Amino acid sequence: MIEPATIAQRLERAALVIFLNAVEARLKVLFPDVTVRQHPGRIDVSDIIEKDIFNPPMLAVAAVRWKFEGDLDGSWNLDVEPAVYVITAETVVGTKAVPRQQVAYALSLGVLQILGDIDGHRWGLQCGISSPQKVEARPLFTSQTYAKGAAYYVVTWAQELYTLGASPLDRPEISEPQISDSNGEPVDDSDGAPV
Repeated sequence: MIEPATIAQRLERAALVIFLNAVEARLKVLFPDVTVRQHPGRIDVSDIIEKDIFNPPMLAVAAVRWKFEGDLDGSWNLDVEPAVYVITAETVVGTKAVPRQQVAYALSLGVLQILGDIDGHRWGLQCGISSPQKVEARPLFTSQTYAKGAAYYVVTWAQELYTLGASPLDRPEISEPQISDSNGEPVDDSDGAPV
């Protein structure tokens, strides 16, 4: 039965919030010289052209889609499609100027390496979480955004959350049905003999 819950209670057990916070926190540790923060959704290229909302080099973490996968037994999983937007500009490393696309390649490959690592892609969470699927990185900019001096790339993947949060993703205990003979006596279903 669904119980009433306050916003504070829902935030505390919201699997998507917990997951995105964990991704952001882990990326901050693994990319110490890059700004990492959450972004509310997809990056709209027209917004980028009109105003500067990102300060490169930066990784912006977002969920671009999430959906419910449920069964008739009341158990369910949350399928999430996260994105890490990679925003770069020409960068000086040591005494050498490095083109923005090379910085973007290096940062996006770093995210891909995390997704390919058995511990990395768990994001420090101690819960049921699948390995990433459909992992890819690609450019995400136009000649207009490139002319503004930044390069925009995106790394996307899919992950399934099984038991993340207080209880919403936990599978309920389901008792095994009892098999009875014609007299109503319990039967051991392994060999059909009475118990």
